[in-house]
Amino acid sequence: MQTKLIKMNVFIKILLAIALLGASVFSFNTELDYAGYILLFSALYVVNEGFGFSLFVKILLALVLGIIIAWSGFYGSADLVAIRPVGSKIFMNCLTMALVPLVFSSIVTGVTSLGDINKLNKIGLRTIAYYIVTTAIAITIGLVLANTFQPGKNLDTETRAQFEQSFKTSAATQVVAAKENKQTLFEGLQAIFPTNIFESISKAKPDMLQLIFFAVICGVALLQMDPKLSEPVIKLFTGITEMTIKIIMMVMRLAPYGVFALIASTVAGTEGAGLLLTLIPFSLIVVAALLIHGIGTNSLSLIFLSKKSPKWFFSKVKEVAVTAFSTSSSGATMPLTMKVTEEKLKVKKEVSGFVVPLGATINMDGTALFQGVSAIFLANIYGIDLSLADQLTVVGLAVMASIGTAAVPGVGIVILTMILVAVGIPAEGILFILPVNNLLDMCRTATNVMGDMTCAVYIDSKMESSEQNKIV
Repeated sequence: MQTKLIKMNVFIKILLAIALLGASVFSFNTELDYAGYILLFSALYVVNEGFGFSLFVKILLALVLGIIIAWSGFYGSADLVAIRPVGSKIFMNCLTMALVPLVFSSIVTGVTSLGDINKLNKIGLRTIAYYIVTTAIAITIGLVLANTFQPGKNLDTETRAQFEQSFKTSAATQVVAAKENKQTLFEGLQAIFPTNIFESISKAKPDMLQLIFFAVICGVALLQMDPKLSEPVIKLFTGITEMTIKIIMMVMRLAPYGVFALIASTVAGTEGAGLLLTLIPFSLIVVAALLIHGIGTNSLSLIFLSKKSPKWFFSKVKEVAVTAFSTSSSGATMPLTMKVTEEKLKVKKEVSGFVVPLGATINMDGTALFQGVSAIFLANIYGIDLSLADQLTVVGLAVMASIGTAAVPGVGIVILTMILVAVGIPAEGILFILPVNNLLDMCRTATNVMGDMTCAVYIDSKMESSEQNKIV
């Protein structure tokens, strides 16, 4: 089928795709919903498979087509929202079904590949330090821009009432979730150590920090065992790592369809479209800050710390960035992130297998930045003057809260709620953020994932330097 499509005349393929789209619109208007969905995805299949595009181009096309179709007005909002499970359930579930074995096996093999516990200590400390520093830099960039442009000033009473009417219930739900997730420092530390690893990974949202901790301990134990006993185990986990990566590559064939469903349903289901105009200044500041950090900070790291070209780096990671943007999940994107980091960025497997899973769990540069801008925005709306001490508190809390938080869509708004309470801003203020949260979540996830890969390149370059110094 695919071969026949590719050989078909380009003009005919374009006409076929348009005809299928037209037929799908007609089907929805005549309440033949199932036929409409089949025809819609058939049109997408013709576009994706008929021109021999690369995966990156297919995903990019899916993004653009999803936005155009959602805004076209030919399809009802309910019709497009109904296709969301194709992306949020089928595609995302296929991506994450191999996540636990991949993370565990890659970390175990990564630790054992180092062959030296001292080397593991250096990599671990350097990685964590890098993530903490870059997260602090990200939120500082956000706070500087927010303090400069002051979004949220002079919000009129009528607009405030519209927000409260539209999003009060959603905001209340998020406040409850934030209270349930609130932890003391020692409770957060205790959460790293699993009581039962099988219980930890069997949850709907697996405790990735506990899994990583257990995997590191297993790797260290294997290093201390008799090689005759440890080598078969290491070979088994090496095989599992390769197997799970192959599974993910098979699943990525579904990516254009999952991405299309996610973006079309997100745009079509955005509530309070009239209120989006009010949030444009806030959204632009967040996006500008994300671009400054994502391109600027990462470029400086590549040039001065890794001695690599930013142009080389960004040309290699574009596929991962688009996937992260589409799925809004560092965790779901992790298998692809690891593959690209190893194959295109040429980072050693032992480095990628440790740095990327850890980064997907504790590195939330984009999320922390978003929280900093949001705090200033909401403080302005409520007429609260955040002192330098308050803003430093926001920085500290955002950095600490990012560690151990699940790498899943929407978690940033829960962390934000906890931060607002800490600095005296009404937690219900998140209702002013909710209309654009999903779209901004996509942007900040892409920033988070690029930070993970930049760190992997940095750690790999440091390992190479150390090995060269030993030879000399």
